Amino acid sequence: MEWTEQRLDLSGLEVAVKIWGPKGGRPVLALHGWLDNAGSFDALIPSLRQPLQIAALDLPGHGRSDGRGAADAYHFVDWVAVVLQSADALGWEEFSILGHSMGAAIASLVAPVAEKRIERMVFLDGLGPWSHPASEVVDQLRKGIAEEALLRDKDRRRYETVEAMLDALGKSRDDVSRERLRLLLKRGARRDKKGKWYFCYDRKLQAASRIRLTEGQVLTFLSSILCPVLLVRPRWGWPVPEEIMERRLAAIPDLEMMEVEGGHHVHLETPERIVDRVGQFLAQQ
Repeated sequence: MEWTEQRLDLSGLEVAVKIWGPKGGRPVLALHGWLDNAGSFDALIPSLRQPLQIAALDLPGHGRSDGRGAADAYHFVDWVAVVLQSADALGWEEFSILGHSMGAAIASLVAPVAEKRIERMVFLDGLGPWSHPASEVVDQLRKGIAEEALLRDKDRRRYETVEAMLDALGKSRDDVSRERLRLLLKRGARRDKKGKWYFCYDRKLQAASRIRLTEGQVLTFLSSILCPVLLVRPRWGWPVPEEIMERRLAAIPDLEMMEVEGGHHVHLETPERIVDRVGQFLAQQ
């Protein structure tokens, strides 16, 4: 499957997108996880044998996309507008979503808001955003603003070699081989004028969210998803308390779950385990 690179103008915020597949294929927007980028799908998308056109975004602040302004933050509710504006820029009225982790959480908010536009969704080890009790909202805002201030005053770490960057990346993604980590570095690393390497994501993304939804609000979003959903749940995926997972699974009206051997990045490390079912699901009418 061949691909092209484009940039989308979202009201002055430029977003990079990697578009795979033929024009006229069923449109699918691919949303990566936190601090990843569109390269997260480079192992999965080329193996899909369905007539799909997949646009893998570098979400704002990631990969080759612009970051938000110095005074702006990254709230989950703000990602919804990014997704819908990206689809508008691509000329897509109706489309499906393939989301990993944070991307899946974003998708779970998009579908209820734009229910007539979303045809199908695949969640790769993600089912709604993290939540907090309402009683913790003040502490969460205080923590988020404090961490953002600390990051502003902290120098971005530099690396002498790409191999050193791979070592650092592997510490937080121990389920991914070195070879596959290179796919993330292609879009996630830059070199400064002194020849040293650095991760190019927006540093604000490392700070705690200023505010989170309550679990009741998350369940309201999940219960309002009307399109079919396929959840790929890897055996060694992101740990979620079972009581929370059970309530979230029960909330989605039309849900199919696929359990698979693998870790949080199963789509990147061992895509052959899921590619057939994911492709078939997205291609269904």
